[in-house]
Amino acid sequence: MLYSVKFSEEAARVRDALPADRRALLERGLTVLATDPRPKMSIPISGDEATRSLALTQNIAIEYVVSDGLLFVLVVHVVDFTQVLLEE
Repeated sequence: MLYSVKFSEEAARVRDALPADRRALLERGLTVLATDPRPKMSIPISGDEATRSLALTQNIAIEYVVSDGLLFVLVVHVVDFTQVLLEE
């Protein structure tokens, strides 16, 4: 089953502000996730396991809800490793 992907307003704003290369990575990751929205590496963040968290790439993570054929992206987190507070 292929899940339909929808975005919250906040997640859509972040998605729309991404540079083309990062947006393409986000879309590619969501295409894979839409075929299996509960992969072993995703982490349930709710008691019913419907709300989940997953790193799609090394610097893009999402929080999302899975329900009735819908994958609803709540939050898109983008980490820019070129600007960090502390160097290792």
